[in-house]
Amino acid sequence: MPGQGNSSSSGSSSLCSVQASDGGSWALPAVSAGSSGLPTKSEQVLLCLISSGVATSSPYLAQRAGSWNGCVAQHPLDPGGCALRWNSPEDNKGNWKQRGTFLASMLAGSGAGRGLDARVRGLLPDGADVYVVPVNTDTGSLTSSPDAAGGSSRIRAYTACEGHLRGLQALDYGLYAAPLRWRMVVLVDVAGKGPTSPVGSGVFKLSEAEWLAAATGPTVDGGAPDVLLVAPAGDKSSSVAFPGAFPQVLAVGGYDCEGRPLRSSYSRGSKKQPDILAPGKNIIVPSVLKDGSSLAATKSWEGSAAAAALAAGAAARLWSAFPGCGADMVRAALLSSTPLGSSQPARLNLAAARQFLVDRKC
Repeated sequence: MPGQGNSSSSGSSSLCSVQASDGGSWALPAVSAGSSGLPTKSEQVLLCLISSGVATSSPYLAQRAGSWNGCVAQHPLDPGGCALRWNSPEDNKGNWKQRGTFLASMLAGSGAGRGLDARVRGLLPDGADVYVVPVNTDTGSLTSSPDAAGGSSRIRAYTACEGHLRGLQALDYGLYAAPLRWRMVVLVDVAGKGPTSPVGSGVFKLSEAEWLAAATGPTVDGGAPDVLLVAPAGDKSSSVAFPGAFPQVLAVGGYDCEGRPLRSSYSRGSKKQPDILAPGKNIIVPSVLKDGSSLAATKSWEGSAAAAALAAGAAARLWSAFPGCGADMVRAALLSSTPLGSSQPARLNLAAARQFLVDRKC
């Protein structure tokens, strides 16, 4: 059955027509979201979304708690700043881009309200602290536009996320006893066929691999890793897309409501398959129109980016419940539903992941 981590075929237990009792599409029961015993609100876990801007005016994104925030131009916590508006799906050329809104709804959509579609419900419907780093794209591919937060390099977008995290940690310094400090899950909706361009020059030149190794390692004070990166495995290329192809990044592929992977194999590259699979088809998201009409309209969306959003939201829920665990342990928990003796990827299962961390007592 999808979500149980022990099946890669369709079987007879289809989830296509299942809807969670308290709202949400088939995807939430598939990952045991309602039976995991985990909080539905993030606690000191920052979700950094690197994607197009988000239509925070959508009624589906009206959070009960938590916050929407984003990278702006020339802010002390945002090195380099961001030229694009993080809270608007409109880019610098007036093009309308909905992708960031889709992903945001999967992270923290509430699905609550008169006239709204209850299927638009995220993994954290009761509140999440989401920080948006806007990039000039609606395809999930890296843009070469200098107006984007990342420009031609994902590293600049990563740095905006990390700068905000470190700022939050500095503001809270001394208020909380370790390990109750801010941690971060980064959803990188900017894929490519290879590593992104290095930044800097000479001895100060930094590659993507070097940045990821430093960001996902122990903290400067010797603490457990406090950054987890999640990215879609990709839908078209013969290899797992970057940055998901890096060992430090959790690469997520999708499956449909019959349990069938959206993509059967990735024949090239260092990763021959995603690290984990999550629901990625017939996901109901807000359909935000440029003229502001039909605010309650929805549409069906699919792809590994949708699956990655579910994995990122799941990581934030786990980390909120187990603040003493490092990013490496949260990642291991997500992967704990890999079938024994199988070469198939793990399948996202919140109940199994929670039990993994309970047993580790971290």
